[in-house]
Amino acid sequence: MSSHQPIACLAPLDGFTDMAYRRIVRKLNPGVILFSEFTSVNGIKHSEIVRNRLKFKEEELPYVIQLFGNDPELFAQTVEQFQDSGITGIDINMGCPSKNVVRSNSGGSLMKDQELACRIVEACCKKSTIPVSVKTRLGWSDDSDLIPFIKALVNAGAQSISIHGRTYKQKYKGEANWEPIYRLKDEIAVPVIGNGDLKGLEHSMEMLKNLDGFMIGRAAIGNPWVFWPDAEREKVTLNDKIEVMIQHYLLLREFKQEKHALVEFRKHISGYIVGFPGAKACRTMLMHSENEKEFIANAQTLAQYTE
Repeated sequence: MSSHQPIACLAPLDGFTDMAYRRIVRKLNPGVILFSEFTSVNGIKHSEIVRNRLKFKEEELPYVIQLFGNDPELFAQTVEQFQDSGITGIDINMGCPSKNVVRSNSGGSLMKDQELACRIVEACCKKSTIPVSVKTRLGWSDDSDLIPFIKALVNAGAQSISIHGRTYKQKYKGEANWEPIYRLKDEIAVPVIGNGDLKGLEHSMEMLKNLDGFMIGRAAIGNPWVFWPDAEREKVTLNDKIEVMIQHYLLLREFKQEKHALVEFRKHISGYIVGFPGAKACRTMLMHSENEKEFIANAQTLAQYTE
């Protein structure tokens, strides 16, 4: 993207932004920065299944891998392992509110441990020849420490920052508050990307103000057109959606067995099949497909039935 355009990102979503979905999003959105699912540095060291989550195709670039953990040394090893793989950057998660992640002193809990957070960033930057960024939240229970915390991370080497406009305590409740993110941008020189409750491109542009970019998460589930202008999105027919949904499923099948792919794909269906009379019954029919053949046949029948 040119320097005049805002940085547009597909947020890392665990269980959603796998290779199949990233390839679908890329097909429809050439310039958007894609993020991996959020992945444990510990898991990368010990499990091939976890390492496989980070695989990507060249067509996905620009592509950033997102890591979480609590051990600066393991982060450094992971950076060394992946920096020459062709990826665009490394992103460190310091905002995930999941209890298990926080209990292990990773994700959101790093907002309470500035010293460890900075050591992790330093360890990554020391080894990295590619940009290192951080994704975090407004703070633990309020935004009073946001500016000093982020300034410390930037001093430690973070080259860009994404902020979700909620605190750890809020999880995903209430509305995202972008005001502290705007205030933060006035205080630091590196790019700042806003995240939280964005519905689409126009809404993101409205929310941008002094920020350098935006990141869309939950609104992108089953909706790879989310980065398109509203007028273009409105032209997308149900047939278009079904065609892309089937392509998405078939990309998932490239690395998942039929039985697993069918179950895993269910979480995407409600994003694709929405907003028309009878959508609920159609979703139910697709979710209860017994096998791949039936799933694809049901989807194609649905396309004809709604023409």
